[in-house]
Amino acid sequence: MDYNAALAYIEQFIDYERSRDFSRQARFYNLNRISQLLELLGNPHNNLKVIHVAGSKGKGSTAAIIASVLTHAGYKTGLFTSPHLITPRERCRIGNDLISEVDFARYLEKLIPAIETTSESQFGRVSFFEIYTALAFTYFADEETDFAVIEVGLGGRLDATNVVTPVISVITPIGLEHTEILGETYSEIACEKAEIIKDGCPVALAPQHPDAYEVFEKVANERNAPIIKVENIEDQDTYTLEIKHELDSDGIPVAQQFDIETNSDRYEDISLSLLGYHQYVNAATAIASIECIELKGYKISKEYVYEGFRNVNWDGRLHRVNSCPLVILDGAHSPVSMEALIRSIQNTYRYAHVVFIVSLMRDKDINEIGRNISKIADFVVTTEVSNNPRAIPADTIKNTWTDIGMKVVACPDPEKAIKKELTNASPTDLICITGSLYLVGQALELFKRI
Repeated sequence: MDYNAALAYIEQFIDYERSRDFSRQARFYNLNRISQLLELLGNPHNNLKVIHVAGSKGKGSTAAIIASVLTHAGYKTGLFTSPHLITPRERCRIGNDLISEVDFARYLEKLIPAIETTSESQFGRVSFFEIYTALAFTYFADEETDFAVIEVGLGGRLDATNVVTPVISVITPIGLEHTEILGETYSEIACEKAEIIKDGCPVALAPQHPDAYEVFEKVANERNAPIIKVENIEDQDTYTLEIKHELDSDGIPVAQQFDIETNSDRYEDISLSLLGYHQYVNAATAIASIECIELKGYKISKEYVYEGFRNVNWDGRLHRVNSCPLVILDGAHSPVSMEALIRSIQNTYRYAHVVFIVSLMRDKDINEIGRNISKIADFVVTTEVSNNPRAIPADTIKNTWTDIGMKVVACPDPEKAIKKELTNASPTDLICITGSLYLVGQALELFKRI
């Protein structure tokens, strides 16, 4: 089996990430299929030292920062994330290296007998995400990684990754998203996320809504899981005074520098290659995670924390792909993440006008996202991700946002929309391509070609 054949095989299976009825698929979520699949493979996940990361906001960035620190500390570190931007190989990497096409195909071929057997069982056909989860666990185990940083796909309790017994658990800030699956209140959603907390397993906990924190504290106490809590720094009005930007030769920010203080240490002038105030929160959560790992007996010196922060690479988050005009990509897909993006644009960049190119999925709060964008947008182009049934038609978004009072046009073809706005923009304008990581992936692929 070659790489293309491997991809074609996986495409036969249900991809809930792209399902039109994504929010109605909760009845299919369970741990029975993934447990049987992994048992047929020899339970590779039991040989991994897992850092398990859940949350609504920033879990991918936090996972990437943790993995970067561990890699710079000399540990062979696997990282499993979703979704991917351009290639599925992004979901499974060790250090800075994506799984190779050869290994991807080889491992899938190794999994196929177990996939077929499980799919014929009483638990039903395995999913796209379950296959990737099993592939990553098997690959990391065979490669004898020292750590595997595993990002939850959705929720926590019934997510396919929740078969692991982690070294530590990490919970980034949660918000009201996927409410038809996870619940309609902070408490209900926190109950789903809290199920990644295991007996005696330390928990790094980002700032949370009080109702969510109450749930996490209760579950952690019941399971004798010590909490290292990040103090609530999200509401500081003076944060812009505490963050210094490092500029390139064009005067465009490429990193940010700040201090982080924990209960046991202080990190002064730490430089992070990811931009935006929300990354400050993710950075503090990553440091809390490192301190949790140290509770388990692993020593990670501060110099490796500094190196890991400075060199972390995580595409699609305030990701500059063009300088004149300035073009940034960001997968902000919820009202809270869009609010963070707007605040970051205002406090990070200089520009004459801002143009947004936006695509959204059907389960998103269109109105609230639109109201956030309207705070700074001079012009908005709505588009729709190619070959994705979950994508909202560009005209539907446009008609909704016209009522908000924005200047909006619809252009269903993302590539045409991007090329047109590049032509129309002045050198001092900023174009922000956002709303869906699928759109960000398409845009990133386009900018690699032009």
